[in-house]
This record gives sequence, C-alpha cells and structure tokens, in this order.
Amino acid sequence: MDKQLFIKSIEAIQEQMKYDISVSENLGKAFPESFTANLLPKNHYLQNALLEVLQVAMNDTTLCSMGQSWIEYFCWELDFGQENYRLKVTDNGKNIPMSNAGELWDFLNSR
Repeated sequence: MDKQLFIKSIEAIQEQMKYDISVSENLGKAFPESFTANLLPKNHYLQNALLEVLQVAMNDTTLCSMGQSWIEYFCWELDFGQENYRLKVTDNGKNIPMSNAGELWDFLNSR
C-alpha cells in the first residue's frame, strides 16, 4: 500500500468518526433524556473491516499486551495523533513521532 492511500484511509476513518459524533450530539439535542454515546450510528462494522485491511496491508498484525496493533493505537489511544504531544510513543526505548498518519506509515515501513 502506498503512503497516500494509507493516509487517505486513516483520514476517512477519522472523518467518519467526527461525523458520527456530530450526528449523535444533534440527536441528543432532539432527545435530551438520551445518552449521546448510545445514539452513535453502528458504523463499527465497516470501520473494523477497513482497519483489518490496513493492518494486513501494512503487516501490522502483531498485537501489544493491550490487544492493539500500532494502527489501532494511533487511532484510538492517540486520537489520530492528536495526543502524541503528551502520550509519547516508544519502540525498544526509542521515541517514535506519531502525530499524523504519514508518520505512522513511515514507522510501519521502517520496521
């Protein structure tokens, strides 16, 4: 998989998540007694499938002790790189920049 397609795919997952959250927040305004997290569309089926395709294509199938691949860690724990300023990524004691999908691609291709 080339770098541009990888970045585009990660960004698509991020944009879909942002959109889904905005939908649930707006539904929460219409139904104020509901919990907005329960109003999120069930797009996780497609999202999980795309993540698996990315993991296989990038040979990122080894999971850490928490059960995540590097791609999953980047998306969920680092919030697509937004938290990299405070949650430092290390591999064998070496700091790894992971503030955007391009840096994640570089890291995955350097191993």
